[in-house]
Amino acid sequence: MEGYDIKRHIDILNKHLGMGHKTREYNLTETSELKAALEYAVAAYMDYHHYMMSLSSLIEKFDESVEYFDTESWVSMTGDPNNVDDLVYSCTSSLSAAFYKFSDLAGSAYDHLEQILKIVVTAPTEAQIEILGKSFVLSPSEIDRWLEGLFDALYEAEYHSSIPDNFKEFLKIINASWEEDVMFWVKESL
Repeated sequence: MEGYDIKRHIDILNKHLGMGHKTREYNLTETSELKAALEYAVAAYMDYHHYMMSLSSLIEKFDESVEYFDTESWVSMTGDPNNVDDLVYSCTSSLSAAFYKFSDLAGSAYDHLEQILKIVVTAPTEAQIEILGKSFVLSPSEIDRWLEGLFDALYEAEYHSSIPDNFKEFLKIINASWEEDVMFWVKESL
């Protein structure tokens, strides 16, 4: 749409609805902006991951229902897809397609969060303390391994529907993950 000024419309939303949507990129060299970027990256990942997992759970529950209430379709899905009820097939296909799209969305949010985290854990000590509550000392070779463990732990995080609560949950996990890794590294060096 020619002439559509999306930033102006976001500013109007912010003004009239009391929202705080960003209309510009974060300045990741400023600690407060880096913290805000991390909070939003964490919340986006947690939201999209939660939706993906909710769809996964729904697919599993729907499959159980089809198994009991439309057994012929359920058995036919793997052996003879032409014998599956059209509505059951449509629901199954739609749920699967939605799950894969949300997996892509969660993967994209994961990549973004990983980028922001790498900036945070390599930031000066004072910035890390302001953002995370403590400072992390990681060599470049340790960062990827630590992040992998962190994301494994984050996969099981308790989901909250608010940005601040998801960030608090993230901070709990990041601190627990760090303590586990420090103990592992100490053991390895002995």
